[in-house]
Amino acid sequence: MLKLRLQKVMLLISFFTILFVLYQLSYSESTHVNSKDSLLIKNNRKPVDNDYGEISPNEIIAELRKTSINMPLPGQSVTSRSLPPLFGGQKIVHLDLKGAPVKVAYYKEFFPLIRNLGATGVLMEYEDMFPYSNSEISAANAYSRTDIKSILKMAKMNNLEVIPLVQTFGHLEFVLKLKEFENLREVPKYPQVICPSRNNTMPLLRSMIDDIVAMHPASRYLHIGCDEVYNLGECNQCLDIILKKNWTKKQLFFNHITTIASYIKEKHPNVKPLMWDDEFRRMSLQELIASSVGSLVEPVVWKYTPTVDTYLPAEIWDKYATVFGSVWIASAFKGATGPDKFVTDISYHLENHRAWMKLVATYADRLTFKGIMITGWQRYDHFAVLCELLPVGLPSLAVSLAFMSQHDVETQRVPSLATEKLKCGPGLLHPKMGAHCNFPGSGIYEKANQLVSLLDQIDQMMDMSEVKGWLTDYNIQTRFSNPAHVEGATSDLDRYKMELVYLEQDMRAAMGEVFGPDTIQEWVYTYITPVNKRLQTLWDAKERLLAQRVWPRRPVSLEL
Repeated sequence: MLKLRLQKVMLLISFFTILFVLYQLSYSESTHVNSKDSLLIKNNRKPVDNDYGEISPNEIIAELRKTSINMPLPGQSVTSRSLPPLFGGQKIVHLDLKGAPVKVAYYKEFFPLIRNLGATGVLMEYEDMFPYSNSEISAANAYSRTDIKSILKMAKMNNLEVIPLVQTFGHLEFVLKLKEFENLREVPKYPQVICPSRNNTMPLLRSMIDDIVAMHPASRYLHIGCDEVYNLGECNQCLDIILKKNWTKKQLFFNHITTIASYIKEKHPNVKPLMWDDEFRRMSLQELIASSVGSLVEPVVWKYTPTVDTYLPAEIWDKYATVFGSVWIASAFKGATGPDKFVTDISYHLENHRAWMKLVATYADRLTFKGIMITGWQRYDHFAVLCELLPVGLPSLAVSLAFMSQHDVETQRVPSLATEKLKCGPGLLHPKMGAHCNFPGSGIYEKANQLVSLLDQIDQMMDMSEVKGWLTDYNIQTRFSNPAHVEGATSDLDRYKMELVYLEQDMRAAMGEVFGPDTIQEWVYTYITPVNKRLQTLWDAKERLLAQRVWPRRPVSLEL
């Protein structure tokens, strides 16, 4: 009987909900409302008598309140009101400035944009772009102290936390490449890793740390790098220490990073060191505990692939939960699909963030995820060519940030927030097409995508049967080919050459708004000049073959 009455109540609630919605619609569209009936309901003057028994309007309203606590406000979806975002920690955008810094004025547009997209801070990896007190370390086009102050001021205006990064173990190529510091290399012929055992190592690193911290007095964290320490315990000094102290190479590693972290704790007590975690993954729980590293640093666990959990299994998270308690994670929005990729595959990086959000949900009950560092590598190391430039990766960053603010980890839609903030049209996820956008630096993004399209057309031309059969090295060398097929194969060649000329002009102009002339020249020489050489070589071959009017009898001799 009680069950039947509850069913009647729920049906009546549904009936009056529909009635109320219709009433609101009719009220907004017309003033001819039955004021007597509406007043009757509003003042609860008369109970409703129906087949479900006598229930007063007060009872109906009480039931509606019980069932509508999580009902959305007008114009708001149920999901956006009742569910938390996929990631509630800090969202730190990594700026890799190695050898190609953006102009200081660009931050004035960039910082408000990423803040509106959901970023809470920036990780500044200056590398050789910082004005160190030892000026030999800094690049000739490094930021000045005034530049740094301006950047920090703009970050503060946009409520963005700034976390500086200074390498202190691996990836010190920008220092160890110099003659002055050649003797500090772990392996003499490789300038990647600094020797932790030489007398001059710690004074150099302490000086660099002090320079960075002094310029960032408001920063609560300092990232000390320490990833990819490929060469460890190989020089004579390190081998001697390992032998004398009966250490393993792991203990040599721990000694170096705890020395660095302890110095920061003592000299800069308000600054917490962060470091990449990859060297910790192969350490045992006992080794990590014995090193006391858990009280000195917070690890940043990085993985940039569409699959994360297979590389970072449960035992790693259990180990980190015991030693550290809280961690940071690191994804990528660009610069992780190849050292010579100049356009960003947004779908690839979206899947990386989807994988991370699933992993966070799995282990959130074991440890605290303080934040995510969304990395955007500009070079794979100091010596590598430029990969995707910052404006080229901006749509990917926007999609990733917007995705993490949503609630459904399985959503396949491009978050509307990203397309709206960047003023982008359709095609954003297409890795070879892109979309028309209007954001700071969007001209660079569009021209890079145009170059991809042009390269595809050139590849299609080179895949034609006429090219494979009549424009081979043999045909060109012997000047022995069919002119009709040569003309057919190269009918679009002149157009491609002109398109490339105009594209280079437009790209130089677009890059000039964001980067200095050295970066522009490097990018053009890396990605446009080889294409121009390729087309010119083909054009010269075409002219050579079409100039031939008579041909010899076989066998044809090769002019080597």
